[in-house]
Amino acid sequence: MERVAVFAGSFDPFTIGHKDVAERACAIFDKLIILIANNVNKKTHFSAEERVEFAKKAMKDFPQASVEIWDGLTVDYLQKNNIKFLVRGVRRGSDLELEQSIAWNNAKLLPGTETVLLSSKPEHLSVSSSVVRELLRFGREVGEFCYI
Repeated sequence: MERVAVFAGSFDPFTIGHKDVAERACAIFDKLIILIANNVNKKTHFSAEERVEFAKKAMKDFPQASVEIWDGLTVDYLQKNNIKFLVRGVRRGSDLELEQSIAWNNAKLLPGTETVLLSSKPEHLSVSSSVVRELLRFGREVGEFCYI
């Protein structure tokens, strides 16, 4: 049976930290779906279509990874596609607490859902989409941090 996981987020933009988590998830699962959240209530710097292209660019050497856009709850996507695994990256303790809470809620909403938490590598701890967007606002080069 093929083991499929979803790596969901806004990925605004897709950073080197996101790629690292996705690469390591590809080593664990047969197929990884990078699910770009298209939350109309959240102001993003890049369109969902641009974020898809960034993720595809980053993961071009990983044929088991695909990228999709989703407008609803992640658990609804999992249920619709009969997927049981979620992958999430954590950088620090505060991320861990938040991700544990989200994992518990997802499992309550869709029993059988398992969340796999992958710790960031030390060299990616300070890289975040928020930092990249701030650098972009001030016209700084961001190529070493993300895939735009």
